[in-house]
Amino acid sequence: MAAGQRRGRPARALGLAPSIRALAPGGGAAPRPPDDRPVLRLAVSKGALAIELGEPFALGPLRVTELVVRLAGIRFPVDLSGGVARFRHRRGQLVRLSVEAQGTELAGWAAPRLRGLLGDGAPQLIIAPIEDGALVALRSGETALAFDVAVAPGERALRLLPERARGIGLAAPPHALALQALSMMAGTHGRLVEGAIVLDAAVERIVRLLLPAAGARAPAVEGVQWAVVTAEAGRFRAEGALGAAPPALGDRALRALEASELAGAADELAFAGGLDEARRAYLAALERAPRHPEISSRLAWLDLVIGERAEGALSTVVDAMPAVDAGLLGGALLEAVGDHDGAFSALARAAHAEPYGPLAALAWLRAAALADAVDVRLDALNLGVARAPGIEALRWARFHARLDVADVRGALADAEHLEASARGAEARHAVSRRAAEAFLARGDVADARVLFERALRYAPESPDVVAGLARSLRAAGEGRRALDLLARARALAARSGAPACALDLELGRGLAEIAGDLPAAIARVRSVPPGVPEALEARLLEGRWCAGLGDLGGASVALGRLRDAVELALQGRADDAGTARARGAPFGDGAAAVAALLAEAAEIEERTRGDLLAAQRQLGLALRLRPRDPGITAAFRRVSGEIAPPVAPAPAAPPGPVQRPRAEQRIEVHVAAPRRRTVPPEPVVIAPAPSKPPPVPRAPASPPKAAPIDPGTIDEMPTLDGSDTSTDLTAPIPSSVTLAEGQVPLARAFGVDDELLAERLADRLRADPADQGVAMALADVLERLGRDLDLLALLSARMEEGDDAVRLEVAPRRRDVLARLAARARAEGRDSEAELYEMLLQSELA
Repeated sequence: MAAGQRRGRPARALGLAPSIRALAPGGGAAPRPPDDRPVLRLAVSKGALAIELGEPFALGPLRVTELVVRLAGIRFPVDLSGGVARFRHRRGQLVRLSVEAQGTELAGWAAPRLRGLLGDGAPQLIIAPIEDGALVALRSGETALAFDVAVAPGERALRLLPERARGIGLAAPPHALALQALSMMAGTHGRLVEGAIVLDAAVERIVRLLLPAAGARAPAVEGVQWAVVTAEAGRFRAEGALGAAPPALGDRALRALEASELAGAADELAFAGGLDEARRAYLAALERAPRHPEISSRLAWLDLVIGERAEGALSTVVDAMPAVDAGLLGGALLEAVGDHDGAFSALARAAHAEPYGPLAALAWLRAAALADAVDVRLDALNLGVARAPGIEALRWARFHARLDVADVRGALADAEHLEASARGAEARHAVSRRAAEAFLARGDVADARVLFERALRYAPESPDVVAGLARSLRAAGEGRRALDLLARARALAARSGAPACALDLELGRGLAEIAGDLPAAIARVRSVPPGVPEALEARLLEGRWCAGLGDLGGASVALGRLRDAVELALQGRADDAGTARARGAPFGDGAAAVAALLAEAAEIEERTRGDLLAAQRQLGLALRLRPRDPGITAAFRRVSGEIAPPVAPAPAAPPGPVQRPRAEQRIEVHVAAPRRRTVPPEPVVIAPAPSKPPPVPRAPASPPKAAPIDPGTIDEMPTLDGSDTSTDLTAPIPSSVTLAEGQVPLARAFGVDDELLAERLADRLRADPADQGVAMALADVLERLGRDLDLLALLSARMEEGDDAVRLEVAPRRRDVLARLAARARAEGRDSEAELYEMLLQSELA
């Protein structure tokens, strides 16, 4: 007999050892699948028969863990062999009920019900237990909402009261959105009563769903009250009992009930969308409870959402609390009134104190946008990413900030994280392409090339990515390969039907700069049709390359088309002035780029073709787009000065009687009335410089007598005889040489002609540019000579370089010369030039 074998028992055959799972309680049997019906059992306690819930049963997001129904009128002894089925027709009395809910299960059940609240789809929802209630937070993209819910149980009803509602990117007051979210989650089981969502007859609803499902009769629930409502460790639990005393409410629930009583009517109006009526109701509540922090916040949020009421909303908040302590509301209000430093402080405090991570991260994102220093902005973005690493906008903001501080490794890490977080080939392609373009824009061609190639992995037929790879290769010095890729990108765009004007420009530049094939490059840019954004640059490139080939006629035609297109756009803006369509017309933020194109076109017209009039017209259009650009203004002055014809000296008149000058000819230039006037609202009247009086006849015996001259002034003037041809004028010159009507010119009395005097005064002014007296004397001489363009250049330079007193003295004379130039150009048929002068004159009068 084998050792250890008991007598009378056969030996066990050798075989596999039993598994540990088989030795566990219940053996190795598979678990029983969950039943869709609750399990009930009979229980006898203290001489009474009751029906109890055999095991927890789920009702939607809730889980009923305990249910006891006492059966009255049962006499003992009683036959219990039939089980629950024998007593299911009897109506009992509910004695005890216990319900639980996990926060994650509750959020998963409620999220689809909130579809459309913050965006198109269902938001990300978190429901977490807090003291005396729950934290409800939801996010959709860059919009987030969070609020606390205080639970105040009644006899058989539960009151859910939202408070401390806050958010970012909301289109409605956050408290109204909080009420709407609770209403959508409760559905038909809840109703809005004085700012609270009330779950009526919650006990009846639970037992009427549970017991009939088990085949038993629903019990009576009179006298059953909620005794315990707790929230702990991610779980909510509520217990009701027969004859239980009502539970003691916490501080949060008491505050919420008081605020609901004060502002419940206003909350209902805001919930219904009547913001103006809700505002009046909130003001009435503040009269009853002055400086109430919760009601003040709701009123300020309402004003902020309505818009253009930031100052009043900030005053409402400051009466109740410091603005920097008002959280996201204080940050938004301080930003709206222009206090960016205060807004940054308020947002930083709110982000540190916010329990909901995505909302705190979006607060850091908003604060980073307000920071001027790159390091401060980067620190804020780092804190935001730490709170919510999955927010795409936050990652992109830190990606660009890291590129700004040349942190290439960190930027690549953010790009890789964004690519890994994207779902689908199309989304990953978009991430790689965007990151590659950012690297290329900052000159990091090596990393840009790698990212473009990675983007091609997901979309090998994308013409934009192929063109981006070509640009990166060209920047790296691989021009021939870049040209091949540009041609392939153009073919892909033509195959897919995508717009190819930008690719035609790129390919044209490549043909001109890499292959040196100017005719092919011209053909490429000529294929760009008018009316597209690339048309203006295409016309400039066509003119530049035609001029390089010696085709001056083709260059003139191309640059003329450029000028005509700009003039047409400017005319359209003038026709649409004051309309909504004119706000972004005609070039928007690209006005500076278009002005640069026109300036280069003027340079080509002047240098290659020698057409100063065409150059002046191009520069005039550029000035209309950028009237304060110093380079364009200087070029326009120079070209206009070269165009001005020289004034021939008047022939000597034969001796005769002194003729009085003709009466002034009055020229009127009508200018559109400006918004603000600094001169009387009447037409600008310009009197041209009087014609030079004929020289005084000389008597044969004695010299003519000049007008009386101050001896001191005579001593300061140079004495020149007829044979003196020297141009050195070292003695001081009077500040003005304007003479009375009919008086002999003072300069000629000393043998100095106006032309010679203008040259000497110009030399003196170049030697001492700050001498205002010499400048004004030169202005008088230029006005007598009729050299209005030179006079305009002189007066404009004095206004730009002088102080307020100088500008006050020069401004009227500059307006006069602008009006004369406008009238002359209009009379000679040069309407565009006249419009330019009138525009400058209008800016002077405004």
